[in-house]
Amino acid sequence: MIAYPEIQKRVQQEMDSVVGRDRLPRATVKRTRQLDGEEVPRGLSDKDKLPFTSAVLLEIQRIVSTNPLGIPHSCGDDTIIDGYYIPKGSVVVSNLWAVHHDPDTCKNPDQFNPDRFLDKDRCLREREGLIPFSTGRRICIGENLAKMELYIFFTHLLHHFTFKKPHDSKSFSLKGVTGIQHSPGPFLIEVINRD
Repeated sequence: MIAYPEIQKRVQQEMDSVVGRDRLPRATVKRTRQLDGEEVPRGLSDKDKLPFTSAVLLEIQRIVSTNPLGIPHSCGDDTIIDGYYIPKGSVVVSNLWAVHHDPDTCKNPDQFNPDRFLDKDRCLREREGLIPFSTGRRICIGENLAKMELYIFFTHLLHHFTFKKPHDSKSFSLKGVTGIQHSPGPFLIEVINRD
């Protein structure tokens, strides 16, 4: 959000109009039991009412690709894929960064554009090519928990604060350091309380 203050402002405006300033955004439906044993909803989720906010989270996961090469796997059988022979026992690494930055499936892949995850009616539409937690039988077991935590941390932080680059700091870059994980390089941040 430091690199894209106009996007940060749109997220905060969406949250302010849907959630308001007197409570935090909710991620799940909490249920309570009445005396007769029937469950009634209490504290309905705001997530479905915040499509732009959700689109921003998806776009962050796409463009940054924090786990760019996924987790190495071993080929269980001799396999041929697109004419390439892969012998049993070969280590296979999926290039998730390449999938997320493929210009054939993602127009202008190096451009930060959350609107790519919204349809013409401004409703959230997840794309098949977004696989930050991998895919298939080897998908990350913690995907649902991670998505919920990302939503909670992101919305709660932007509900309370505005983040920006200090005027006297050098330019901010998303390049970072890529290894097993993609990590941001050092940077300065100014955190401003939203009253």
